Amino acid sequence: MSDLTFHYVLDCPCGTTLTGLSEDEIVEVAFAHLREVHPDMADDYERDHVLFMARKLVRR
Repeated sequence: MSDLTFHYVLDCPCGTTLTGLSEDEIVEVAFAHLREVHPDMADDYERDHVLFMARKLVRR
């Protein structure tokens, strides 16, 4: 059996797809996106919110 590797994908309602190779990276990318594109909402989210919305997918 081969080892599976994963990545994380989060589809922002604005249409932007965010990706990260780890939980830490998708959280970092999501907060950077929020600060840049949605600064009025940046303080409304926490790490757990981002991880809840992100999908963990097998990386091929």
